[in-house]
Amino acid sequence: MNDSLVVGMRLDHMERMTDSTGMIQHAVGAVPDFATGYTTDDNARALIVALGLQSLPDCTSWWARLGKLADRYLAFLVYAQRSDGRFRNFVGYDRRFLEDVGSEDSLGRALWALGEVVSSHPDSYYGRVAAAVFERAAPHAADLSFVRAQAFALLGLCAAWEGETVGVGLEPLIEGLVGRLTAAYRLHAGPGWRWFDEALTYSNGVVPAALLRGAIATGSEEARRIAVDALDFLTESLIVNGQLEIVGNAGWYPKGGRRALYDQQPVDAGAMVLAYTTFWRLLGRPQDREAARISFAWFTGRNIEGIPLYDPDTGGCRDGLLRGGVNVNQGAESVIAYLLSCYWLLKTGLARASLPEEEVRAAG
Repeated sequence: MNDSLVVGMRLDHMERMTDSTGMIQHAVGAVPDFATGYTTDDNARALIVALGLQSLPDCTSWWARLGKLADRYLAFLVYAQRSDGRFRNFVGYDRRFLEDVGSEDSLGRALWALGEVVSSHPDSYYGRVAAAVFERAAPHAADLSFVRAQAFALLGLCAAWEGETVGVGLEPLIEGLVGRLTAAYRLHAGPGWRWFDEALTYSNGVVPAALLRGAIATGSEEARRIAVDALDFLTESLIVNGQLEIVGNAGWYPKGGRRALYDQQPVDAGAMVLAYTTFWRLLGRPQDREAARISFAWFTGRNIEGIPLYDPDTGGCRDGLLRGGVNVNQGAESVIAYLLSCYWLLKTGLARASLPEEEVRAAG
């Protein structure tokens, strides 16, 4: 690939999936499935998309539309937060909570989103509201026990730490999560298996990306080395003949076992784009620059089935790569994964955006 990588983007599907409450979880084809309600998981990641894209020169024509979406997603996080600072995750279409407390992942993803907003919008009402929610939630990062939840939270804590705009003491929380991730690696890694637990499952790229940022924040050389080793292990395992072959969720990839090739999901390809763009931005390794583009190409048809997941007609992304085809539904997580991948590539200068011509003309 060369420097002319172009990413096509539309906001249509993200807007289609968002109502006055937030982003609907699933879709039937490209139509929102109201019965599935909403999740903190999706609305948190959608908030990163909305305010991230709004900050890019490529997306100037979308500024007002993205701001309207960001209002919805941030309001959802405010609504989902419990009085003790944790979050509920699942919300019915009637806005009633479907559980008393959400998963560790939903807490981690909420912290990730809020930390990004606190860092990027410190002087706006987005930043002020996000900071208040973040400060109530951040102490719970110390209680997270699952590797990916810890990684999601670490991304948000590092973003907020870099912005220096919140009142809670972030250094001990960051050091604690970095310590837990490095301990998990020491426990599970061995010959032929440089990883943090006994299987490669979902959102794998998030873990080395978060640990690298945590290593820089803490100055830990051990954490930095482990982050590099882990990403290199993912590269060796998942990039085959210049093509991303992510772990399928129909069996995952257990240590010492065989890797499942299907069903491959957009969120996992997006996590690899995040990992490689993070390493490219922070370490400047040429192989990560190329791997980021290879990972993104999974969305546009450079995958084991040769089928595009991104749908340029709707602006959505199909929910999974199956043997011989795709899952035609275009849910929230999938379009978010695609647009986040676009954002990370654009932010790091590895791509330029192609927006619908009618929108560019209207903005001009």
